[in-house]
Amino acid sequence: MSDLQKNYQVIDLHCDSADMLRSGIDLRRPNPQGHVDLPRLKKGGVGIQVFAAYVPAVIPQGEAFSFAAKKLDAISVFARSDPALVLAESAGDCEAALTSGKIGILQAVENGLAIENSLDKLAELRRRKVRILTLVHSAHNAWAASCTGGEGMENGLSAFGEEVVVAMNDLGIIVDLSHSAESTFWAALKKSKKPVIASHSCAYALCAAPRNLKDDQLKALGDSGGLVGVNFFSGFLSEPYRRAWETDCADITGEGRQGAEQFRQARIPYDAPEWRDFRDRIDSRLAERLSPITVPFSLIADHIDYAVNIAGEDAVGLGSDFDGIFAAPQNTGGSDCYPLLQKELESRGYSHERIEKIFSRNFLRVLREYS
Repeated sequence: MSDLQKNYQVIDLHCDSADMLRSGIDLRRPNPQGHVDLPRLKKGGVGIQVFAAYVPAVIPQGEAFSFAAKKLDAISVFARSDPALVLAESAGDCEAALTSGKIGILQAVENGLAIENSLDKLAELRRRKVRILTLVHSAHNAWAASCTGGEGMENGLSAFGEEVVVAMNDLGIIVDLSHSAESTFWAALKKSKKPVIASHSCAYALCAAPRNLKDDQLKALGDSGGLVGVNFFSGFLSEPYRRAWETDCADITGEGRQGAEQFRQARIPYDAPEWRDFRDRIDSRLAERLSPITVPFSLIADHIDYAVNIAGEDAVGLGSDFDGIFAAPQNTGGSDCYPLLQKELESRGYSHERIEKIFSRNFLRVLREYS
């Protein structure tokens, strides 16, 4: 048993592995086509894994809630499918899992589109044990602006969006600002009476992706008691990789957009095999095109360092985005990579206390605020 497994159980704030579950893959067994499975969670010392029910922006408005619900059902079934797993909801549940050696599965929903402009459906998500809601994804929804949504929602949050944030505070659903436009970030931070998080984002100063957080945002998270979970995607960690993705892959990304529109017009469900195969082909082509660019594992620690220096050591966590990314740094095969991250941080002089905060304690503190 590694020191990490003894002392530094990991809480990973975001993975998209619910898509694997919905496609019928048994994550209790090794899954070489993905990043997250039970053997690698155990090997990596993961104590709590947040599974996000991702709702793409292309889902028709009246189908978004049921789409999320099906993924939540799959997550819940997985969490009860093995004695090594347990469905966690509260900070106490998470502490018990960390103490017992079980792996807690915490549920999230990625994209406020899922609530279909209904506070009743938001409350239903909470009844389903959802503890985190990412307000928006790659396109604006009716009440929150996305960092990649283009023009059209300069105010960030509509009046209803502000109601959503207040209701999330009351219900005990953590406000997650990854994917949010800057205007949404500041509006939600102002409206929320409880700490907010950016569950899977990196530092803009090191990699100028619109998904990453600028210094004033990182500092505001620290000052308000929130946190950022550092993302493991090469395109958010490495500026050369991001630039090449943006400038050298327009043909592939354009084909991806055209294909998505064709599927949408044909009313083919997003979780249909045709969709999954198409997305996998696009991701594989992107990864191959960009493979000559070296992205060292140390960049994960660089972003942690930067966030600690700006936001403070109490405001940083881990949000891998595993199974939602097409490329990760060298030696980052999946959820078994955390002992290597531990060694990297130790080599930089990180203390036991600081590593423990980043790996788990900072998020538990935020979760307690919503209990």
